[in-house]
Amino acid sequence: MNDFIHLETKYLKIDEGKYLSDAYYEDGTIFNLIPTNCIFDKTLPGLGATYSEIEIEANRKSNKKSTRNSIIIEPNIPVIVGKVSNNKDLLGVYEGCKDLKIKNYLLNPKIVHKKILCTPEGYMRVKRIALYNEIDLYKDYFCLYDECEKITQDIDYRDQISLPMNDFFLFENKAFVSATPLKLRNPKFQEQNFFNLKVKAIDYKKELTLITTNNYENAVIKLLDKLKDSECICIFMNSTNGINKLVNLLEEKDIKDYKAFSSKKSELKFKERAINNSFENLDLPLAKYNFFTSRFYSAVDVFAVKKPDIIILTDLQEAKHSRIDPFTNAIQIYGRFRNTFEDGKKFNSLTHISNYGTIGDVLNESEIESYIKTSKEIYEELKDKITNANNKGKENAILDCLKGCSYNKFIDEDGSLNYFKIDNFFDDERVRGYYLNPNNLYKAYLDTEHFILSYSNPLYLVSDEDKLKYKKIKSSTEQRKYLINKLDALYSSHELNSEDLELAKTDFLKVGDRGMQEETKYTINAYMKLGSEPIKAVNYYKNEIDRLLRGENKESIKLKMFSKRVREAIQKRFPETSIYREDELFEGFAEIFRNNGIDAIVNLALIKKFYGADRQKGRNAGKIKLGRFVPDFEFE
Repeated sequence: MNDFIHLETKYLKIDEGKYLSDAYYEDGTIFNLIPTNCIFDKTLPGLGATYSEIEIEANRKSNKKSTRNSIIIEPNIPVIVGKVSNNKDLLGVYEGCKDLKIKNYLLNPKIVHKKILCTPEGYMRVKRIALYNEIDLYKDYFCLYDECEKITQDIDYRDQISLPMNDFFLFENKAFVSATPLKLRNPKFQEQNFFNLKVKAIDYKKELTLITTNNYENAVIKLLDKLKDSECICIFMNSTNGINKLVNLLEEKDIKDYKAFSSKKSELKFKERAINNSFENLDLPLAKYNFFTSRFYSAVDVFAVKKPDIIILTDLQEAKHSRIDPFTNAIQIYGRFRNTFEDGKKFNSLTHISNYGTIGDVLNESEIESYIKTSKEIYEELKDKITNANNKGKENAILDCLKGCSYNKFIDEDGSLNYFKIDNFFDDERVRGYYLNPNNLYKAYLDTEHFILSYSNPLYLVSDEDKLKYKKIKSSTEQRKYLINKLDALYSSHELNSEDLELAKTDFLKVGDRGMQEETKYTINAYMKLGSEPIKAVNYYKNEIDRLLRGENKESIKLKMFSKRVREAIQKRFPETSIYREDELFEGFAEIFRNNGIDAIVNLALIKKFYGADRQKGRNAGKIKLGRFVPDFEFE
């Protein structure tokens, strides 16, 4: 079950800048039609494989044309809409296409070479209507399953994507095709003598910037600010909530020039949130900012008038299903863009931003094998128990257990093993493993051998994990305690860079709903006015903190100014027994006080509360020499 099938591999060669119509085999034979019983690995998106199958007129670049009937199964509707919209000789079958239209097309004698593009669900309708009208699809049509890796990747949430596969092996002529096919375990490919056909291309590597970070939102905002002058930004993220947050960010800046592309269900969600520029299918021309869910990751042709900057986003805190597979998704995404600009390129930049840290164990292949084997054993034992059940109550109890058995995720409704579901389980664990840590994802991109990689791992004072922990705390008092302690740690553990500290506070101010954000603002203001020690002394209770805020006086200023946090910050910045310019020393103290919410006039008398200090003469005039740090003080 763990073993992939092993198939013979043949190679096609293609010269730089050419299309599939110009390809030739290693022995020099010119490539004609996609051969039957092959898994066609194009290596590069946009070579024209689907185009070569649906083109019934002579190709502009050659005399080739596809002189056969074809059924091309596409994973999603937008690609079908894009290909059939301007060609009356093609039939697109998906939701909304009437049975009568399918029948009339199948029986139309004027269309000699019929080309049907359909979703997996749509294929079942074509089959039913063909059967009723005594049309032998298996003999008379070539079946091409486009973007074939999607069966493996999507079957865990879209069970019907593998519906045509039992029929697929009944076709006399058939093929899988993709620029990023995945390895398969289904033995039928081997039994029917399939072979791999792989394109050898020249200079196909693309430049990609990988940014892994502990604070996803800050990294995204920084990149968007960098690209603010771009004419066209295309953002790929498989999360409607994640896209919604980014759209809100744009609207806060009064930016309305955006479009969001998603499924009908997600489009309705967008409109509920007043995101009206959302579309179920591709709508050209593109806006300045464009958002795409996974429905648009593969197969769709995007003819952008302006050269885009492409951003791929993975936010594991927001959506685990926003993980990107470097070996498939990343390659498919940049391949959507088909226009070549004057510099010979199809896009300006390609960037993937991701946080990291996978919840739960990631199983290796041996552990997955054990999981499946054990699940099957339990499943079979339960089936045996049903056979031997001696009353209805016992039988129903066992049936309920059988329905909840983990082995169900690998079988179809008739109880037969679905190898694509097995492949999906292995594949999902493979991709989850890339996101355990930054190095794993970086290495995965290197291993694709498809990218020229630039890599960075910016770290921020407040991480996504910090924010998630804070958000999960239910009690406002406990939230206050967590935030006060975190702020203490930030101020005492880092050089007092006011910009970084302001960003850290802003990060917390964005967490949760409006009520939680108001509470966060209150806590931060109290902290900056009182410091942590008075707040800790009253056990973080809001009524007591209010009392302290109303009665802020000389004593509370003393507690802040000579608190452990401030004293440690001063010691760290100004080591004892050193000489400093007077202006440097005074401004340094003032900055530390400001960062801790202390309004004080800095002079030599105040500095002497912390150090022995003397003004220097002679060549060191204008400087102050610090003595030993004062372990205790007397505040007047």
